[in-house]
Amino acid sequence: MNCPECQGTLISPDGKFGEIVCENCGSVILDQSQYNQGFTEWAPEWHSNWDASDSGTMMEWLTALRTVSCQLQLPEFPYREEVARIIRKKKNTIFRSQMLGKNKKEAVTALIFIILRQYGEARSIKEMCETLSLDTSLVMKHSWNLRKITRIKKVYTPTEHLRYNAWKLTQNTELIKKTENLLEKIGKKISGNPISLAAGAFYHTCKNDGKNLSKDEIGKAFHISGRTVYTNQKRISKTISTKF
Repeated sequence: MNCPECQGTLISPDGKFGEIVCENCGSVILDQSQYNQGFTEWAPEWHSNWDASDSGTMMEWLTALRTVSCQLQLPEFPYREEVARIIRKKKNTIFRSQMLGKNKKEAVTALIFIILRQYGEARSIKEMCETLSLDTSLVMKHSWNLRKITRIKKVYTPTEHLRYNAWKLTQNTELIKKTENLLEKIGKKISGNPISLAAGAFYHTCKNDGKNLSKDEIGKAFHISGRTVYTNQKRISKTISTKF
């Protein structure tokens, strides 16, 4: 069985929905008959996974995201997941645009460009388009429109710092998700530098789960001192014990 895009060899990973991926160009070919299988047995962990409540349009956008991410050799986390989160959050506006709908790969590439810049990762639209064989001017036009639609802020929250820096230390998505839940739980009950709060919360989760990551290792990944990590972990621990 060959890829309809490049005629390359197709491989099929152990995906829940029988995803078939081209080994050569990274295109994701889905078996339409499997869209509705297994929904009652599995719930997605992250934004780029679809579930029973997702429309066909959402599946098409997430498929385009997976394809583009693979071809650009982007890690699943945090960049792909952040783009998927934006698509879900702004789906009503994005899906209404016929121009974006007709050019999903270009629109997804524009979103990836925006997210990479937000995380301080410099990658030009021209280079990305050359890799993907896309129209540079069209992707640039979509990036301008999507900036207005998404209204992505340049001020990072503790959760965003967590997604970016914790991934340097571990690919344990469950551990990162637990830390996200902790940050959501403490909310406005504790203030401070968002990087320090993210690092302290991550250290707290690691300690509770028995993960062998020291405060100095975490501090290095978050570009702060181990002492700052420790101090914020103690603040978070005290807040949880007194407020909840």
